[in-house]
Parts: sequence; C-alpha cells; structure tokens
Amino acid sequence: MKILVLNPGSTSTRIAVFQDNRCIENLQIQHTNNILKKPLFPDQYEIRKKEILNRLTNRGYKLSDFYAISARGGRLKPVKSGVYRINEEMVQHAKIGLQGQHPANLAVVMAWDFSQEFNIPSFTVDPISVDELEDFVRITGIEDIKRGSLSHALNMKAVAKKASQDIGKEYDSARLIIVHLGGGGSVSAHLKGKMIDLYNSDKEGPFAVERAGFIPTLDLMEYIEKRRLSTQKVIELLAREGGLFSYLRTRDMKWIEDMYKNDSYVKLIMKAYIYNISKSVCSFLPLFKGKIDAVVVTGGVCHSRLVQKLIKEQLAFLGRLLWYPGEFEMESLAFNTLSVIKGEIIANEY
Repeated sequence: MKILVLNPGSTSTRIAVFQDNRCIENLQIQHTNNILKKPLFPDQYEIRKKEILNRLTNRGYKLSDFYAISARGGRLKPVKSGVYRINEEMVQHAKIGLQGQHPANLAVVMAWDFSQEFNIPSFTVDPISVDELEDFVRITGIEDIKRGSLSHALNMKAVAKKASQDIGKEYDSARLIIVHLGGGGSVSAHLKGKMIDLYNSDKEGPFAVERAGFIPTLDLMEYIEKRRLSTQKVIELLAREGGLFSYLRTRDMKWIEDMYKNDSYVKLIMKAYIYNISKSVCSFLPLFKGKIDAVVVTGGVCHSRLVQKLIKEQLAFLGRLLWYPGEFEMESLAFNTLSVIKGEIIANEY
C-alpha cells in the first residue's frame, strides 16, 4: 500500500511516499521568496499544488497509485490527539485560518481535493491545534483572555512515544518534558498520555530562531505605539523577525556556532536563548511534583552540538536528557494512517 504524505512548511514543501511502513521517496520543494510573499489561499495553494503534482509526475507517480493521503494538520479547531479523516468542515477551517494562517493549513485542503478527484481516503494526524491542556493552566489573570493550545504537536507526540519506549515505559505512564527547537519552538509537559501544558513561541515561552516568545506586555504596547505599527507588522515582527534573528540578523545556526567561539555578543545572546529554554522547562516541574523521567529535546536546531552542550550544562541537574535531532513528522503521518487502514486504530471524525 502506497501512502502519499504532504507537509508544507514556511519555506518549502516536503513530500514522501511510503510503501507500507517503508519510506521509498523523500522529496523537498524549495519555494522562492516571491512565492512565499503571496497569500496562502488561493495563490500559494495553487502554486504549491502544481509543483507537487509536477514533482510526483517526474518521479513516475500518479495520484491513482496511492491507497491513502496523509497531510499535516494546521491551525484547526481544538481537537484531542489522534488521526482524523479530512472532511469539508476541516477544509473550511483550514481555508479561513480558524486559529490563524499557517502553511500546514494548505496540506489538508490539497489532500481533500486529491481525495475527491481520485476517490482516495485522506487523513491528518495530531494537527497544530491538538488541545489536551488542563483547565487550570488556561487561566491568565484576565478573565476574558485564556491560554490556548497551538504547538508542534505532531513531532512532540511522536518523539514522546519514542522516548517512552526508549526508557522502557508506556507513553501513558511516562513523565516527560518535550522541547522542540526550530525556527519556532514549543515546550510541552506530558503526563498520563496527554500534553497537559505547553508554550509555543508564536505567543509565549522561550524565544526561538525567529519567534519572539514571551515579551513584557507593557513594554510591547509602548513599542507598538511609538512606532505606530499595524497588526500585520506586529505579527511579522513577533513571528518572523524576533528571537535570535532580531539580535544576530541570521537564522543560520551553523554561522551562529562558528561566531560563538570568538564573539562575546553572540555568546551573550546564546546564553539568553538557552536560559529561556531552560527556564521554561523548569516552570513545568510543579505539574510533576518535581519528579520527571526525562527532558526530551528534538527539532532541527537540536542537530547543533553547541546547543546540545549548552542545554546539558543548564539542565543536567534534572536527570536524564534524551536527544532526537530533526523531526519525525513524515513517518508519524504515514504510520498512523497505515494503522487506520489496517484497522489497528480508529480514525476520529472532525
């Protein structure tokens, strides 16, 4: 059984072909800045869709070859963790950006269109909007503002299950803090098989490569007022021009590693970066009454030996640190979809 996996990102679109549980194609389409500046719908949608079909054709595949399609889920309505059949309501929520626009919103719409044309079932797994937060962690200090749940759920859930297996526990009984480090970032607390609290650098938590994370609220308001910034500009500032990029004007971790050796300013900023990650990790300890099985670090930035070294220096006192560099999104999408096809798990209705 061949499964087509779709995962649009902020600068590229990844495609994979799985035959049963084996990846036989892993492709990446890089998009130009001219394309990335366009709206997700309809502009980027049509362009990316065409590029996906061209790439598949060039590799000798037809959509009719596939038994199912699995697509990364975007900022949809809050849902519990699991596999979901893509339906019209999900597609509508993706198009309007129910909880905000994100390139992953494109994936479920593409998968739905392909499935309707070729009569292929389509699914998504652990979308960005997975919400398993405890009620008390939603409370903010202003009654009308509640904390929500948007995160790198797909990768963090996959890594949490891998880490549980590696320490000899079932996921439902593991006590884990998962750190996803990339252009954005997420830190999440996993207890009794649920992601009961989290930070995502789009809104809060440690700053990331290009996300601002926590910002003092009154200082941010004053900053916006003085510069007369539009809402769109503020979003761009917080989501694309914040974090390490704000200080070092680069998103290239290799460059940062090289400069770290002899540049005192880079050392200062990296110290702050690691400290903020560590502070966020430690803030979850009360949820576990201080007793955790492991801190688990994943994401693209986790490939950096410098980042690993600095995190170890800060967090070794917590006990076990586990490292899963990169991401496991494509295999999680494929394997969970395969489990539905085989009847091993039941897909949820959105």
